Amino acid sequence: MMWWNGSGALVWLMVLPMMAMTWALIALVVIPWVRHGSERPASPLEGLDRRFAAGDIDVEEYRTRRAELTRHS
Repeated sequence: MMWWNGSGALVWLMVLPMMAMTWALIALVVIPWVRHGSERPASPLEGLDRRFAAGDIDVEEYRTRRAELTRHS
């Protein structure tokens, strides 16, 4: 190992870019993946509102189910 000569500068010139790429990978991939998994589940009323807004249920069914949900709360 004649080239080493106790100088760690070349090693750090290779290690630092690799460390930067690793942290960039964590920031770009892992953090959004973790945040996406932490979304809170919708409440029953929010789910009902979403179904009504999408047109899955009509006004009468919406009012009936909403009254039932709010009565039990």
